Amino acid sequence: MEKNLQDQIDKSPPAGDESIEYGADAVEKSLEEKLTEELLKQQEETQKNYDNYLRALAEVENIKKRSARDREEYLKFANMALVKKLLPIIDDLQRAIEMARTARDVEAMNKGVEIIVTSLKELLKSEGVEAIESIGKAFDPQFHEALTVEPSDEHPENTVIEQFQTGYVMHERVIRPSLVKVSS
Repeated sequence: MEKNLQDQIDKSPPAGDESIEYGADAVEKSLEEKLTEELLKQQEETQKNYDNYLRALAEVENIKKRSARDREEYLKFANMALVKKLLPIIDDLQRAIEMARTARDVEAMNKGVEIIVTSLKELLKSEGVEAIESIGKAFDPQFHEALTVEPSDEHPENTVIEQFQTGYVMHERVIRPSLVKVSS
């Protein structure tokens, strides 16, 4: 019994220090619980932020794919308005061909083709396409491609004296340069 009593005395805190030691344990346990709780909150927030990041990343990929599809669709049908404007001119050409087969009227055929060419030029002009005026102008490699050079006493040097093929610009950008003969 004496031995049991001695063991209890050894295990019990010394008098006066009892509240300090138990208080320190309680503070330590309380701090540990608070830190554990804070750690769990931070882990939850981290997981939430990671999930939001993955959703945002998926959304960006979806936007890229949708944008690519939209762009492809736009390019596919971008010229539809122009094609619709060309269809009546094709119809006119077909009528002119049929008329030429049956009527054999060269004068009427010539007049019909001139009207069709005028319609095409008006259509191109409405789309911002204009012919490059070349004859009598100074040679400009940006707008002209010289096929031949010919000495001339009538024209100043580097002047376009003949045009073999008309060039065109669209909204001030050269689509095709004029093929010309230049004086030297």
